[in-house]
Amino acid sequence: MSRELDPEGYCLVCGPNNPVGLAAVFRREGGESEAHIRGAKHHAGFPGIFHGGMVAALLDEAMWYALESQGFLGVTGELTVRYRRPVPLEEELTVRGRVASRRGRMAQAAAQLSDLQGRVLAEAEGKFVERPLAPRPANIRS
Repeated sequence: MSRELDPEGYCLVCGPNNPVGLAAVFRREGGESEAHIRGAKHHAGFPGIFHGGMVAALLDEAMWYALESQGFLGVTGELTVRYRRPVPLEEELTVRGRVASRRGRMAQAAAQLSDLQGRVLAEAEGKFVERPLAPRPANIRS
């Protein structure tokens, strides 16, 4: 999430100052996003496996960043997650998001979480509603 929307850096997925977050750093361009992450024991649902809610948050964030790369700022209106395999902790994983469509104030996006062998562990589709999220400080430009 951009520093202007989360100036203290406490986003659960990408906040660098959240001591229990993932601190994911997303590359984004042209309607796509990508981050490499590694979960820790405190992200577990069961021993050695990511909590499903953390997986959903990660996929949601990847879609948000894909949309943000096209100047779309908004909130999640609907999120559908498919868990394909157990998502391991303490292994490097890749999450990718992409914009599927935009129409007026609405957008759709998709995301996948995969392991280093390219196996899809989870995937999501989301619908987003554009809206101003925070006033943009005068000294910060897009």
